[in-house]
Amino acid sequence: MSKKLILFTLVIFTLIVAGCSDTPDITGPGQDNQITLVQRPTFVDIRPSDQIFNSFKLPTAGYILDKKPPTPPPDTGSDPNPNPAHKFAYIVGISDYEGTANDLQFCDDDATEIRSYLMSQGFTVRMDLDRNATADAIAAGLDWLVASAVAGDEVAFFYSGHGTKVTGYGSSIISTDLYYLTHGYVMQKVNAVNTTKKLVAMDACVLGDFHTDTQTGTLMATASTSTNSYDAPTLNNGAWTYYFLEGAIDLSKIYGEDISSYAETKMRAWAKIYHLRVSPAHTDMYSGMMDI
Repeated sequence: MSKKLILFTLVIFTLIVAGCSDTPDITGPGQDNQITLVQRPTFVDIRPSDQIFNSFKLPTAGYILDKKPPTPPPDTGSDPNPNPAHKFAYIVGISDYEGTANDLQFCDDDATEIRSYLMSQGFTVRMDLDRNATADAIAAGLDWLVASAVAGDEVAFFYSGHGTKVTGYGSSIISTDLYYLTHGYVMQKVNAVNTTKKLVAMDACVLGDFHTDTQTGTLMATASTSTNSYDAPTLNNGAWTYYFLEGAIDLSKIYGEDISSYAETKMRAWAKIYHLRVSPAHTDMYSGMMDI
């Protein structure tokens, strides 16, 4: 066995043992209507190391547009492009993974409810759920955003499912057929969309490296950068997704930055009660405030 494969095997063993969890499984009532949050199960990969090694989707050199991205409009403090000519959203929710060890409960519900919200905001939506959300399907969905949007349009990408982080590869989201779609792979496609109004929202564990790849024109909002994410079983949602939608729909917040901040505040308030660490965050590279 080569030294590279031996090292990779050790890395994968660490991933299997640790996953994205660094806190015990704790549940309890939240501050709002006795909402119960439950730690989302850790992604576990028990396949042979050589098979795992071949399951990483990495950025491809030369994945660029023929046109240069448009210059962002000036930051006036409000949304410089509140009414785009076209809005396109690609949504992924995976509760049903290959095998049974990594199945989740509410990620498909998250996706369905996000779809309803984005459609109410005028988006044309493409969605892959559960066993349809293969690595190839997700790649095709992201390529659809690249092909569909032109300068002045708005795009959104939402994902709910497993997230993980492997040394040497960084943060990844996991397709239903157990491919690791690395932050570099996903974000090269998002960054190639030829518009300066992009929302990326993801409910999964340890997604911090996606924030480092965020470029001008994008608002990146995630349930976790360095810790685990949580579900809200009594509400049939991922906890962060529930609070994100609560801010957008129930509280009528129109700006993505305000919606993201609200979800983060609610997650931290719950975690403080139980002395847990959560790490929801958003990175705002959009010019002005993003009116979703």
